[in-house]
Amino acid sequence: MSATSFQRAQRETLRQALADAISYRDPPLRCADCEALPWLCSQCADGLAQARNYLALMRELEISPPAL
Repeated sequence: MSATSFQRAQRETLRQALADAISYRDPPLRCADCEALPWLCSQCADGLAQARNYLALMRELEISPPAL
């Protein structure tokens, strides 16, 4: 199903839901596990990967990503 088949209100609701999900998946500013490693801990890395999947879905559906 293409994004053009969504009605405007449905697209906006989906955009907001995905933006919320992306924000939720952002690694925290401070993570004790990450601070003990030279890279992201597995939990933060998994969350970041999922956020990237949400962004890819937005692109696939031709929905504008959230403003930074």
